[in-house]
Amino acid sequence: MLTESHTNPPRKDAQTDSGESSWTIREFADMFGVTPRTVRFYEDKGLLSPERTGQSRTFHRRDHARFERILRGKRLGFSLDDIRAVFDVLEGRISDAKELRRRRDNFQAVIDGLADRRRDVALLERDMTEIVSVIDDYLTQNSDDQTQDVSNLADRYQAAFKKHLIAQQGSI
Repeated sequence: MLTESHTNPPRKDAQTDSGESSWTIREFADMFGVTPRTVRFYEDKGLLSPERTGQSRTFHRRDHARFERILRGKRLGFSLDDIRAVFDVLEGRISDAKELRRRRDNFQAVIDGLADRRRDVALLERDMTEIVSVIDDYLTQNSDDQTQDVSNLADRYQAAFKKHLIAQQGSI
């Protein structure tokens, strides 16, 4: 949730007097492929705090980095409270040692869960790659005869899946 971004870098066409990049709410939302309403939602929840001049909002690099983290956390299934808990620690709003230990333990549990998810994703990726390979082989062999029974494909997939399970049991 807190690593380098994979979104587009901030545009440099709008700058403040100090030379810092800045964006309107529409430009900011467009950079992330969301609506201005989505950006306002996160602002209402206290997760974003753009510069305000009357009704106008101006977003800066700090807002950009923060919103990347928010969206990454949401993609990974974190709640807004989870994301806020991380920001509270990062921004020094939590100084009580007991509360810091509690949050540290919670964060460690998240880290452990993410490691489990990475292993699950790797296994699923391998399984799906095998399925794609079986389908590709089937389509290559049967490109001219589309009336061939699809059960042949299912049989081949089951054979490949059993082979995978046997190999997996051997590594346990």
